[in-house]
Amino acid sequence: MLGDTIKAIGWIFSPALVLPFVYLIYKPYFLQASASAFVRTIDTINHGVGEIAKWSLPLLVISVAASVFGLSVFGTANVKWLESAFYFQAIVILLGGAATLLAGQHVRVDVFYAGMGRKSRARVDLAGFYLLLAPVCILILWNSQTFVGFAWRTFEGSTESDGIRGVFLLKTLIPIFALTMLMQGLAIALRAAMTLRDDPQPDLPDGVPPLFSDVEGGPL
Repeated sequence: MLGDTIKAIGWIFSPALVLPFVYLIYKPYFLQASASAFVRTIDTINHGVGEIAKWSLPLLVISVAASVFGLSVFGTANVKWLESAFYFQAIVILLGGAATLLAGQHVRVDVFYAGMGRKSRARVDLAGFYLLLAPVCILILWNSQTFVGFAWRTFEGSTESDGIRGVFLLKTLIPIFALTMLMQGLAIALRAAMTLRDDPQPDLPDGVPPLFSDVEGGPL
C-alpha cells in the first residue's frame, strides 16, 4: 500500500520536472508568478523540516554519550540507547539533506564553480539537476517502494529482542529524502532559469545565503 502511495506521489509531481525548461522557452506572466510561489513553498517547507531535524544532533550526542558511559562505568549498554543513535543520525542526514542543499552546504566536486559568474553557475545547477540529481532521486523513489512497503506490512523492527521496533519508520525516511531532494533541486533549477532570464527571484528563508549572486571577476 505504501509502495503504491510513493509511486502515486512520483507520478503526480513528475510534470513539474519540466517547469524550468518551460520557463526558459516560454514565460507568460502567470507562469512567473506561479513558479515564484512554487519555489517559495518548497524552500519554506524544506527549511522548516531542516530546522526541526537539526535538533536530532544534540539527541545523537546524548545517546552516544549515554551508551559509552553505561558501557564504561557499568560494563553494559542499553540496546535502545545504542540503536537510537542510528535513528537520530538518519533523521539529521535524510530529513536535513534538502535544507542543506538549499543552503548550498553540500560538498561540491566542481573546483571551478566558486569562481564562476551567476549565469554560469545557474547553467551548472540547471544541468546538474537534470543529469545527476533528478535521475538519482527518481531511481531511489522507484527502488525504495518495494522494501519500504514490505517493512510497513510487517511493521519491521530491530533484530534484537529489546531493540527499537521502528525500522519501518527508519526506512520510510529514504523515499522522503529522495522526494524532498527532488523538490528542492527543482526549486533551485527554477531559480537558475529565473537567473538566466534576468528575472527577480523569490525571497529565501531567513539565514539562507543568496543563490547565484555575482562573483567578482567571474564570467557570465
